[in-house]
Amino acid sequence: MSYLPDSAKANTLSVALVVPDATRRRSLATALAGSQFTIAREFDAYPSPGNMSEIARMDSPVVIVDLDNDAEQATRVIESICGRNVSTTVMAYSSKNDSTLMRRSMQAGAREFLIEPLLPEALSEAFRRASARRPNQEKLAGKALVFVPSKGGVGVTTIALNFAIALTKESGAKVVVVDLDFELGEIALGLGMTATFSVGDALLNPARLDREFLSTLLLRHSSGLSILASSEDYNFFDSPVEGGGKLFQILREEFDYVVVDAGTSHSHVQETVFGIADTIYLVTEMTFPALRNAHRIVSFLSARDKNRTLEVVMNRCASRHGGIDENSATKAIGRPINWRIPNSYAAARTAQDSGVPLAMENSAITRTLMQMAKTACGKPLNSKQEPRKGLNFFRSRALPTPVET
Repeated sequence: MSYLPDSAKANTLSVALVVPDATRRRSLATALAGSQFTIAREFDAYPSPGNMSEIARMDSPVVIVDLDNDAEQATRVIESICGRNVSTTVMAYSSKNDSTLMRRSMQAGAREFLIEPLLPEALSEAFRRASARRPNQEKLAGKALVFVPSKGGVGVTTIALNFAIALTKESGAKVVVVDLDFELGEIALGLGMTATFSVGDALLNPARLDREFLSTLLLRHSSGLSILASSEDYNFFDSPVEGGGKLFQILREEFDYVVVDAGTSHSHVQETVFGIADTIYLVTEMTFPALRNAHRIVSFLSARDKNRTLEVVMNRCASRHGGIDENSATKAIGRPINWRIPNSYAAARTAQDSGVPLAMENSAITRTLMQMAKTACGKPLNSKQEPRKGLNFFRSRALPTPVET
């Protein structure tokens, strides 16, 4: 049964429904009635391999396939549709929030996983991503802001994560944070979230990698930040060489800012990130090993590109590390310190344990990160800062000056 008029509106997408169960098909059609999807055809059975050409001839940019009637047949239909036309966006449809079923459908080629009940905002997001896959959708590449640790344990994950949230708030733009600590990354953990898919799924599937596939791998935080997390499973990781370049090209097309926790296990993926970075933030602290490594990284990056924007972030300032002071640290690194993150071990530890990021609360660390975010997105810095007063959107009481523990 066709619902599509002869001249489809420019702001709609035609969709074919493959939903054998009549009740579920009517329910889905009702949900789509208030969206920007226009139903072109309904199938009351899973098409056989010989009948798949019927879907191909329709030239619908979107096909929704129900998984609940027969998951095995549905998966074969998804594989067949995607194999015939890679530009078609296939959306898997289910009443079950099942991560195993989700992964199977995505591996078959589905770009979206729609779960009942279908909320208007979920359909709107699915429409936006499907529309973005159409040709001639050009936009300026987003900025890549890369956080590099001078050594493990200097706090690069805490800084990158909370900077990304601050940048989301300050810029009002689309921001994604990418966890390149492949084996033991903690970006998702710091947000109180668990990742079903990871950056590894993107890098290990370069042939399938496009903006729609990538969108299925992302987590979304309540702050508006998107997250491409590291795997929840520990394993050795080695991605295809072409994966990194393609991944970050798509990320920069899709997001205004791509914030990267570069991790400590450097490989060709991190090398790719160094090459495309608009700004590299070198995170260090006032310890001899951290300063020594910071100098080595500065020398490496300077030799590759003397005009690169490189900013030194000194974490845990005012903490006691022997006789090292800021002048000595600056000389050791060979560059001036651009940003000083105050030492607040207790607040950082509480944030890690609770899954509530520092940038969602008022703290001395947050205020510095907000200033960094403003600079990154071109907003003027505060001319005056009143101590111990929170920013307007926090709506929380001021915290006392942190005491080192």
